[in-house]
Amino acid sequence: MSYLIFGGTGFIGRNLVQYLLDNNISSRVCVVDKIPPSMAWLNDKHKATFEDDRVEFVSCNLAVANSLSKLEGQTFDYVLNLATETKLSLSREVYDERVYRVSMNCANFAKECGAKMFVEFSTAQVYGTHGKLSKETDKVNPKYDFEICKLNVEKDLASIEGLNYIILRLGIVYGVGDKYGYVTSQLVVAAVYSYLKEVMQLIWKPSMSINLVHVEDLCGAVVHLLANGKHGEIYNIVDEGDTNLDTICKYVSNIFSTKYEYLNKMTNFLASLSLKDVAEGVNEKHLAPWSQMCNNDNIANTPLSPFIYSSQLETLNVRASNEKLVNSGFQFKHPQITESLIKEVITDFVDMKIFPPSIISSRSSTGS
Repeated sequence: MSYLIFGGTGFIGRNLVQYLLDNNISSRVCVVDKIPPSMAWLNDKHKATFEDDRVEFVSCNLAVANSLSKLEGQTFDYVLNLATETKLSLSREVYDERVYRVSMNCANFAKECGAKMFVEFSTAQVYGTHGKLSKETDKVNPKYDFEICKLNVEKDLASIEGLNYIILRLGIVYGVGDKYGYVTSQLVVAAVYSYLKEVMQLIWKPSMSINLVHVEDLCGAVVHLLANGKHGEIYNIVDEGDTNLDTICKYVSNIFSTKYEYLNKMTNFLASLSLKDVAEGVNEKHLAPWSQMCNNDNIANTPLSPFIYSSQLETLNVRASNEKLVNSGFQFKHPQITESLIKEVITDFVDMKIFPPSIISSRSSTGS
């Protein structure tokens, strides 16, 4: 089977390519991305994956439709679109170009190359932040421009005559290789507070729902649904943990021996009135210590950062049901997040020399 993966050098893409090769699922994988593997912060295993003879890389700006002429005349069994703009707090015009237009360009190419199935990766955040368990047929209530653009893609795929497709609404994906996601952001900030020997103060409720899925399970779900999914259907891809904020904080704080506390309702309310000011304050507090931590361990360059956007401080509280996925016969290898799975991410960072190892060893040896 041949696979074409748009956005394939990103966190999910690199793991998906590795999964397809390790399990001998594909004899040919074409990866299209504007970021080449040499600049994508790959670990050694992922580097070896992209050096495999079965993998081809094509550099391409997918926002420009005619750029896909590089692939003209080629055919693929499956086309997967992971290409999207993941940066926060950008303008609607930017998301229209880098989310909506990119996805539609990829979908139209999938039709032209005769793909058996096109997979669009969307987000479970289209359901809104009400915290109620949402099935695929439930009402959507997107809040941010990124989510609105993803939902517009979902709606307009049906207008491409002859395109066979499925839509995956993802929870927060975590695992080895995640350098910019929610879980990684939490662990980098916790490391800073461990270094400062201060208590982390959180403005959210401990019960705030955070739907997760391990990247290995996401890869398995993709392959499963290519064989068992139905054309035009939507599938929520979230694990069985029904995880909340406090679960993640306990694991992360235990790893770094840090303490955390939730602000009282009044302080929380006042903070919510000016999240931009809060973000500026915490970034001023976090960035200098992080730089010092890296300097202490001779880390000159790293993609990891404790920087927080104001939109990241808003309530997440998204819960999606995985009943449809489970009923299709899929089984999770990692049904919920664990401390050991988070440690795997950190170990990979340390091995890549992009995370200061001394903060881990010092906490382990002192227990402080």
